[in-house]
Amino acid sequence: MSNKLSNVGPLELKVLGVLNTEGNMSVSDIQSVLKKQGHNLAYTTVMTVLVRLFDKALVVREKEGRQFLYSPAKKNSSPLKIFERMKTSLFGNEKLRPILGLLEADDGLSREELEELKRAVEVRLNKENRK
Repeated sequence: MSNKLSNVGPLELKVLGVLNTEGNMSVSDIQSVLKKQGHNLAYTTVMTVLVRLFDKALVVREKEGRQFLYSPAKKNSSPLKIFERMKTSLFGNEKLRPILGLLEADDGLSREELEELKRAVEVRLNKENRK
C-alpha cells in the first residue's frame, strides 16, 4: 500500500469524500458541506486538513482570486479506493469479516441500516441469478 494512502485519517477521508462528490471547492465550501453532515469544524481545521492532503499529493489546488480551490489529485484517492486498500491490508481475502463485525458490534447497525443491507444483498443476489 502506498505510504501516503496508509496515513489518511478519518477527517481526511471525509474531506476527500466531499471533494469527490462536489469537485473544485474552497475551504469555506467544504466547511459548509461538512457542517450539513453534522461536523461543525473551524475554518482553520478544514484548511489544515486540506494542506495535509495537498502535502500527501491526494488533492490539487489552484489559485482563484484570494483563495485556493481544491479537487482530488487522481481517481485512486477516492475514499472508496482508500477503503479497499485498507480492507485488503486488514482482512486479506476474508471479505465477510468487516460486514460480520458490523453485525456483531453492540453499537452496530440500526434496524433501518440492516433493512438497507438486506435490500442490497437481495439486489446483488438477483444480479448473480441472471448471470
